[in-house]
Amino acid sequence: KAGDAVCPITGRKASEAPATSTTADACPIIHKVTATTAAEDRPLRQTDIDDIDENPNVKEYRKLKKTMSTITSFYQGGSKMKHENYLAMAQEIEKLEMDKAMVSAQLKALQEHPAFVTHPKAVTYKENLDEELAGLNKQAAVFQEKLEEFHGLYEWSKKIVEVCQWLEQNMNNYCAKNLDLPIKIETKELPELTDAQKEEFSRGLDEITYNLQESQDFFEASVDGRLQVYHQIEKDLITAQLKALESFSEDSPRRQYVESELKKDLEYVCGNMKDDPSVRRRRQKMLDNHRDFLAVLKYHKDKLGVLITPEATATRVYESKYTMEYKI
Repeated sequence: KAGDAVCPITGRKASEAPATSTTADACPIIHKVTATTAAEDRPLRQTDIDDIDENPNVKEYRKLKKTMSTITSFYQGGSKMKHENYLAMAQEIEKLEMDKAMVSAQLKALQEHPAFVTHPKAVTYKENLDEELAGLNKQAAVFQEKLEEFHGLYEWSKKIVEVCQWLEQNMNNYCAKNLDLPIKIETKELPELTDAQKEEFSRGLDEITYNLQESQDFFEASVDGRLQVYHQIEKDLITAQLKALESFSEDSPRRQYVESELKKDLEYVCGNMKDDPSVRRRRQKMLDNHRDFLAVLKYHKDKLGVLITPEATATRVYESKYTMEYKI
């Protein structure tokens, strides 16, 4: 019975009068279904997520579920990639440590016999090995910093996946307990969130929203032409350098190497500038998907009222190193 449903966050019954939004124990779930007509009897509305209220019909529920599942899968894939980046960097550090061990073994070998120490060739070997070891230590410090960064990103991504899964399951539970939909909805008991967990999940939801807004800006630029302008500037940067190199001898090893690298960059950017109906359709679809993603995240807060915390109303601060802004 919908009226007896229990909120998975506060334990409040749906039949109880909800606390006001200004009280400390305000419930983040909309408890009472006020529609007088069963959900299956209501006419199907357009599945524009912005227009779906807290009492979705079957078509709307499926739209919400499919979109949220896509978001979860998207971040699960991203988390897997971040883990792979972390493991790859760890392997590079292992290789570097082996190289350092080899150099150290060679330096130790130079000390094995008294005659080695004073030999002119030993001095040369030692200078070269010391220089190599210093370079390896410097590279190891850079790699270690990257490893910690990749680990931080991976841990962050796991939390984001956890937030997505919670939102997805909470929506299923809400619809199963509070709506009379003529379909079977898989439910799963969710533990009550502490205030600290609620704030952590709320921040996660805001970070997902912020991340998707950045992605949406990119796809909007790809559709309205700004991205093409960006790539044209990049292409011009490369061709200007190639032209500058033409005044130097073709036999120059540096010119040969730099030209080769720049031509690879040019090939890549020209590939990104490909523009035909199929590419435009794909970009538009990605933009539409991101609009749906943002709409369903907004639905969780605005319509289901979940993860509303005092901190959520404040301006969030995001790490600038994970954001690059370029305006045209």
